[in-house]
Amino acid sequence: EPHVEKLAQSLLIQVVFDREVNCRRAASAAFQENVGRQGNFPNGIDIVTQADYFAVGNRAHAYLHIAHFLGGFELYRRPLLEHLLNVKSGHWDEQIRLLAAQAGGRLAPPDA
Repeated sequence: EPHVEKLAQSLLIQVVFDREVNCRRAASAAFQENVGRQGNFPNGIDIVTQADYFAVGNRAHAYLHIAHFLGGFELYRRPLLEHLLNVKSGHWDEQIRLLAAQAGGRLAPPDA
């Protein structure tokens, strides 16, 4: 199923980096639902325990802590970093740009 990894990556980008809490929570619920029903998202159970409905409620926590946790999985680190660089670094909201810079620093591999 070649679409599974891309779908998981895209949902997790929304889980941690969407500006709106309702969108982060909806993406978290969609990820959790897929893990529960299909069971084929890589590292799904580990992620669901960290990125649940309540955990993504705080934007700074999502950007700085949950994203850092997700970056520990090689499959998700690069798409998260690319999203920060290509989308969030030029965001109109200054607070989002600041969080993106902080999150990028936490996500970047130590040998980069």
